[in-house]
Amino acid sequence: MYDYYHGEIQYDPSLVSVVTMDIECAADEGFPDIQKADKEITAITLRKNGKSVVFGCGDFTTEDENIIYVKCKDEYNLLDKFLQVWNHKSWKPDIVTGWNIEFFDIPYIVNRIKNVLGEAEAKKLSPWKILDEKTVEFRGKENQSYTPVGIAILDYYQLYRKFSFGNQESYKLDYISQIELGEKKIDYSEYGSLLELYKNNFQKFIEYNIYDCVLVEKLDEKLKFLEQVMALAYDAKVNYGDTMTTVRPWDVIIHNYLLDRRIVIPQFEVDRSPFDLVGGYVKEPRIGLNKWVVSFDLNSLYPHLIMQYNISPETFKGKASGMPSIDKMLEGNFKSMYDLSYAANGCMYDNEKQGFLPALMEKMYNDRVEYKQKMIEAKKRYEKTKSREDEMLIARYHNMQMAKKMVHFWSTSQMERSGWKPIFWKVKKMDQCWRMTPLVSFYRKLFLQETN
Repeated sequence: MYDYYHGEIQYDPSLVSVVTMDIECAADEGFPDIQKADKEITAITLRKNGKSVVFGCGDFTTEDENIIYVKCKDEYNLLDKFLQVWNHKSWKPDIVTGWNIEFFDIPYIVNRIKNVLGEAEAKKLSPWKILDEKTVEFRGKENQSYTPVGIAILDYYQLYRKFSFGNQESYKLDYISQIELGEKKIDYSEYGSLLELYKNNFQKFIEYNIYDCVLVEKLDEKLKFLEQVMALAYDAKVNYGDTMTTVRPWDVIIHNYLLDRRIVIPQFEVDRSPFDLVGGYVKEPRIGLNKWVVSFDLNSLYPHLIMQYNISPETFKGKASGMPSIDKMLEGNFKSMYDLSYAANGCMYDNEKQGFLPALMEKMYNDRVEYKQKMIEAKKRYEKTKSREDEMLIARYHNMQMAKKMVHFWSTSQMERSGWKPIFWKVKKMDQCWRMTPLVSFYRKLFLQETN
């Protein structure tokens, strides 16, 4: 990506094919076994740009011109027609979303197509006929996951948990759509189960299937989390799925930033040996009534600390011995013999020139301020003009300033989780190249260094 796309990428979200999907299966006893996929798929809805294509094996009628119902003679026919539409040029997805599709809809439909049509047909879910299978630990258990290579699977359940910055008592679609939209899923409680609804009221069963996709689409119209993913991906120059991680975007951001300055980072070696990390220090609270309680919130605290102390791999000069207390330092009883800055734990950083990490933090912070100002100006223009162009600029600048904010957050959250706040990476100098080990490997080495 770096070789072909330099500078800021001017992207257009409307050119990205986003498809929302939801499947139903004939599960008669509890949650279906995803790996066995031994229950029949009874309905599939694909929704894109407000239009739905629905596949089922019963009679369904609608007056909604935005819904196309494909009646199939059996499940074999249903899955075959689904694959035809999936690969049609007008529907072919770049991004597939839905509620909990990563660990249910996608792996189930892959395994079911394998069972009914064969593995070769299942591979047609990928434009390159490749299915990337992996096991992911989620909510205390291992889950099977498939990614059709060439398509990004962005589970809206996962997006909501990552980008909503809050906690909900439930993350079921029914509850979240009620909180965010004031709407609920179609109620079928009079039938007792979804299977009974399928058997006794096929019309309502298909309406239920369609409406799940409608709710996810409405959630994104309000929350714009998919556009947020695009802003993050095009800003960091990573794949859409990489935005769901924290280390990988920063790895690429730093890689590209240094390449601009003709500094090459060799491939790293992963250190897989087991180790323990000491957690962060949490001061014991003084229990009881307190007077004059003050709460401070500093703007982008960690990035500014990195800039203040010039914290960067190439500026790190080791750890000072015999550091005085903070009180002694505030009294002016400590003076450095060299042009160094000292963090509170005694780590020293050279101030002869600005390190690449503080420079990168400063650039990102300034970019965020600039995009925020542009967003405010676009909002002021929109109040007067109500133009579509300004409306799109507002969304774009909002997403870009949020992308900068979240990238800052990712960098500092890694420090917080580890308990090592003043430093990022340990590096080894090789001529004019800097070798960056992964964060975990670095923290292990730093831990061993400081305990020794």
